[in-house]
Amino acid sequence: MVDANQYINQHYPNGKDIKELDTSKKNLTKAITLDNFNSTTRLNASFNQISTFMIKRQLPLEIMDFSHNLLTNFSILPELNSTIQKINLSHNYLSVIGPISDQLTHLDVSNNNLTNLNLSDYVHLTSLDCSKNPNLTTLILSLNSYFDPKDLSNFDCRETNLGTINTTSFTIECYNGIRSVITTLDTNNPSKQSTDNKLYIGIIIGMDLNIDILVDLKIKGYYLIGCGETSG
Repeated sequence: MVDANQYINQHYPNGKDIKELDTSKKNLTKAITLDNFNSTTRLNASFNQISTFMIKRQLPLEIMDFSHNLLTNFSILPELNSTIQKINLSHNYLSVIGPISDQLTHLDVSNNNLTNLNLSDYVHLTSLDCSKNPNLTTLILSLNSYFDPKDLSNFDCRETNLGTINTTSFTIECYNGIRSVITTLDTNNPSKQSTDNKLYIGIIIGMDLNIDILVDLKIKGYYLIGCGETSG
C-alpha cells in the first residue's frame, strides 16, 4: 500500500499543468489533496483504499471517479468548486454526502451506507444512481430537475428502502426497479393517451422525516412521495 499524496507528488512533480490525472488501481491509501495541481479537469482515483479527499483552493475539476474506495463521507466547499459535472462515488462506505457542485449533472452513489440523500440544491442533475443503499429512506431532489424513469441509467433506486414512487403517469417499485406506466384514456378523444413518462422532480421520496422538517419543506413547495402515499 502507498500513501496517495506521496505517490502523486513523486510521479507528477509538475502537476500544475496536468489536465487528466489517473491514479486508479494503484493501491493508494489515506488522503488525496491535489495541493500542486491547478489545471486538472478529470480525476480517476477508483479502485484504491482512499479514505479522504480534500482540496484547499478552487480547481477546474469536471469529472471525478472515486468508486471502489473507503470513503465514509464526501463534500467540497461550494466556494472551492463549482465546475464538477459528473462524479462516481459508488462502492464506498458513505453515510453522509455534503455539498459537491451546483453544476452537477450525473451522480452515482450506489452501493453505500446512505440513509438520507438531500440533492435539493442540484438543479442541473439529470442522472442519479442511488441503488443498493438498503437503509436509504429519504431522497430530496430539486424542484427544477427531472429524470426519465424509462431508462435505468438515468434514475436507479433499486434495493433501497424508498418504497413505491407514485406519479400520475407511472409507478416505480424501488426495491426491484420495476416501472409500471399508467395509461390514461381521454374519453373525449380515445386515440389520445398519456405519453408523459417523465418524473418531474420537486419531491421528497420516503417517510423518515420529522414533522418540523415536513412543514418547512411543504412551505418551500416540495412534495412527499413514498410508501404508496402522496401529499403536497
